Amino acid sequence: MSYSDLPPGWGEPSEPQGTPDRPVWIYAGFWWRVWAFVLDGFILTTLNTLLGVFLLPDFKIQWDELPVPDASGQIMDVVDVVNHAQSVSPQTISVLIPHIHAGNWYLPGLILAALPALYFILFESSRFRATPGKRLCRLEVTTLQGGRISIGQAFVRFVIKALISFPFFYIGVLMVAFTQRKQGLHDLIAGTLVIRAESSQLVTFAPRR
Repeated sequence: MSYSDLPPGWGEPSEPQGTPDRPVWIYAGFWWRVWAFVLDGFILTTLNTLLGVFLLPDFKIQWDELPVPDASGQIMDVVDVVNHAQSVSPQTISVLIPHIHAGNWYLPGLILAALPALYFILFESSRFRATPGKRLCRLEVTTLQGGRISIGQAFVRFVIKALISFPFFYIGVLMVAFTQRKQGLHDLIAGTLVIRAESSQLVTFAPRR
């Protein structure tokens, strides 16, 4: 019986399919990406807290004295207080009204809101190819060819995640668990992959002897 008559997988091993000197990647699974996101969330929360201490304006409470010459027409609790005070002392009664003052919120609020976008876009498009959370989990964001993604691709990934993948019941993120190359909706639209960095290696297929 020749090898060609045997069922598939029996007898002499078939020649590996692939291009010589082609890199082989291990796609980052769903839970690896969840852990990376948790780490990034912790880092971002810490940065926002530290920046908030220095950037957000201070609250100041100013108490203004409002005279109450006559208790008639006031709400019940104020009337009770005034009547009781007038029965004790004939002096003019006043009520202290608090006013909360804060500085300019616009610029600090804009900086804190833009921080997550800058964090993900700049780190993923940098030579590190990953955010600190992804680096700790040994993950990289690459193009479909395994190269460094552009700022435009990183921007598209963030916008899709922020506007679609997360708000709509995390469907765009859950796609990672079911797509062939572990791509979320943001990966499919931006044309990116998330791979295990330590598993990316160059494999040379030796010819069969």
